[in-house]
Amino acid sequence: MNKILDKIKNVPIGVKAATVYTLASVFSKGLAIITVPIFTRIMSTSEIGVVNLYNSWHSMLNAVVTLSLTSGGYSAALKEFGKERDQYQSSVLSLTSFVALIVALIYIICPSFWNGLTGLSTDLMVLMLIGFFVAPAYDFWLARQRYEYKYKLAGSLTAITALLASLCAVMIVLHMNAKELSDVANGRLYASNIVSYIVYGILWFIIIFRGKTFFNKEYWKFSLQLSIPLIGYALAAQVLSVSDRMMISRMVDNSAVGIYSTLYTVSSISLLVWSAINASFIPYLYQNIESDKNEIKKYSLLLMGAYAIVAALLTFFAPEIVRTLATEEYYEAIYIMPPIAGGVFLTCVSNMYSNIMIYYKKTQYIMYASIAAAATNVVLNYFCIAKFGYMAAAYTTLVAYIVLALGEAVCAHVVCKKERGANYEVYNDKAVGLMAVMAILLCLSGLIWYQYAVLRYGIIIAGCAVGAVLGYRVIKMRKVKQ
Repeated sequence: MNKILDKIKNVPIGVKAATVYTLASVFSKGLAIITVPIFTRIMSTSEIGVVNLYNSWHSMLNAVVTLSLTSGGYSAALKEFGKERDQYQSSVLSLTSFVALIVALIYIICPSFWNGLTGLSTDLMVLMLIGFFVAPAYDFWLARQRYEYKYKLAGSLTAITALLASLCAVMIVLHMNAKELSDVANGRLYASNIVSYIVYGILWFIIIFRGKTFFNKEYWKFSLQLSIPLIGYALAAQVLSVSDRMMISRMVDNSAVGIYSTLYTVSSISLLVWSAINASFIPYLYQNIESDKNEIKKYSLLLMGAYAIVAALLTFFAPEIVRTLATEEYYEAIYIMPPIAGGVFLTCVSNMYSNIMIYYKKTQYIMYASIAAAATNVVLNYFCIAKFGYMAAAYTTLVAYIVLALGEAVCAHVVCKKERGANYEVYNDKAVGLMAVMAILLCLSGLIWYQYAVLRYGIIIAGCAVGAVLGYRVIKMRKVKQ
């Protein structure tokens, strides 16, 4: 036992911090999945639709209102102003607060217009505006804690806040149902967000009083130069991610939003696995990308293959997963899971290539691909949802992610050509393309196998065996490298 404790103590602080932040993030995201079977049984599909519509608008508008100041440029600023971090932090928080107040004023001038545009009530719009004001304080605080490898308080606060928010939301919904009160969706959103906003508000005052700096031309100019170019990318990424739910709400109804978004969440469970895989792959990629003798091509294909198995297995388990996490109202939409799972798998392909562009500091190319994919998604949704219903959004999302993956692959090839020469490629592009096609087809085959349980279980067993072999080979390769 003492030897184990000694080993833990000797682990580099950077590794400890990364581990704690990863676990806290997985715990927070995991709660969203764990609470799905609870909320699907105590809320109607329409009420869940309102919750997801609110979250979608919040995600998209947040990218603009915060000016993307909490993105990667913030870490660069902490390095640039190393001896003035308190002052810098309070100054940029003042900037985001100022923008939030302007947005609130714009809303107050004509609330009915914005309520009609978003499909949200005044109560929910007010809740969103409060979040725009206080939430950046938490983002700035957490980013600084991460930068300075201070993980104990940050990890604990993240996990505890997420847990309390989830518990309060469940309790409020149960209470409102018992009292036969309306606006259950509003109650859930207020219960979960107010818990977080209290914490954020406390951090807001701490940051402001510590720094005591509001307007500083140097701080604001430095931050805006880094963040403004990222707004286009952040907005495009959010449009790609959430526009389908907004358009379903406008073109169908909130009940359809509730069903679609719930199954989308279930289909995206595998992203938790990919986040962990990508986090471990990036350091290896950046350490070996300049070397002529490396196994990046082989290693990346093994990782993609392992993740493809995870995504496919999730698709084949869809009937059992939906019966566990949701009620009968959701069963009819089970056929949207295969195309969504295929699109989610393509996230790993786009991430693989965006990692290259980030390494060479050519992030503008990521924005171009994201804008193209987002535009494709919106246009296809407009025509397809109207003609085929809300389930069509799953297939338009798949097409949009194909555009994103192809776009980033082409852009990465252009960047590599400029940086290393015409014949240089980090990955085996043909093999990556072939694997992507096979993974998508494998996911889509679930549409057929759902009707044949015995064959489906046989494929699941075979998939587990292949996944175990690939996992073993990945672990073996990592040991050899170490």
